[in-house]
Amino acid sequence: VNLLQTRSCSLEGSVKLKNLFGFCETWDASGALELDKTAELSAGVQMPRIRAIPIPLMARISFLSDDWLKSSLKEHLMGVSVGLLSTMNHNLSYNLTWRKLTDPARMSSNSVQEQLGHSLLSSVKYAYTVDQRDSSIRPTRGYAFLSSSQVGGLAPAAGIKYSRFLRQV
Repeated sequence: VNLLQTRSCSLEGSVKLKNLFGFCETWDASGALELDKTAELSAGVQMPRIRAIPIPLMARISFLSDDWLKSSLKEHLMGVSVGLLSTMNHNLSYNLTWRKLTDPARMSSNSVQEQLGHSLLSSVKYAYTVDQRDSSIRPTRGYAFLSSSQVGGLAPAAGIKYSRFLRQV
């Protein structure tokens, strides 16, 4: 008999500040720490308009550190996301993430060992959203639709491993 036991304890928090500098901007930060040595931090800003630019500006930085206790892997991700176009139904953003995967105990399989080291993920993501619900919190009528496409592998191949993919959700 194999019994699976899961224990998890985490501390999570977020803060959102609006109009801090008088430009109708929204600043937000969030974080999560777990006892299994996982840490996730994120900070971002969204500005409705900047001078003559008619579209909102969105930028976010993030950091994830994951020590996989059930295996010997340690993963660190640092990334930045910048909104390129944002309208009522359309959203286009660029994401750049640097990843470091290590195996200090050298217990991973050969296929995982090929992925160890530094890698770069560069992608463009497009999302189309329609929300015709009467309430986003507790809807009783209407419908919502989200379709997103992400194309990865846009980074130059300057000696760093990088991922190429196409994802449709």
